[in-house]
Amino acid sequence: MKSIVLLIIAMAYGICSYGQIQQSELYGHWKAKKIVKKSPNPELRGVMDGFKNATFSFLENGDFQLTTESKAPTFQMILRMVEGAKWKFDSQEQRIKIGAEEDGYSIMGIYPARKKSIMRFSLDESEMIFEMEKNN
Repeated sequence: MKSIVLLIIAMAYGICSYGQIQQSELYGHWKAKKIVKKSPNPELRGVMDGFKNATFSFLENGDFQLTTESKAPTFQMILRMVEGAKWKFDSQEQRIKIGAEEDGYSIMGIYPARKKSIMRFSLDESEMIFEMEKNN
């Protein structure tokens, strides 16, 4: 009886964690490969252009870096906001939180998702989704 209960618990855990991203998978440098979904907001065009050439770096020590070739003023503002930022991964929400402990990691949120073997980042509050490529 005890082994049946343990088997059911193991199966439930496996089903719940299937397809979920693990924090260790995020370590490294992620380059935006293509835009999957654009923001419908025309005011975010400069931001979108900046993100389509961006590299997101999630370092194991918690440091976060965002780089791009874009000179769009709106994206430059984002770069200033995330300068020196940290990141943490909420495995329950499957959400990357960027900022500092003092601000509750509230500068930026990213929902990573794997569709087949392709990683996608959905940016919180913008409706933009990018196909990503890992560059170690």
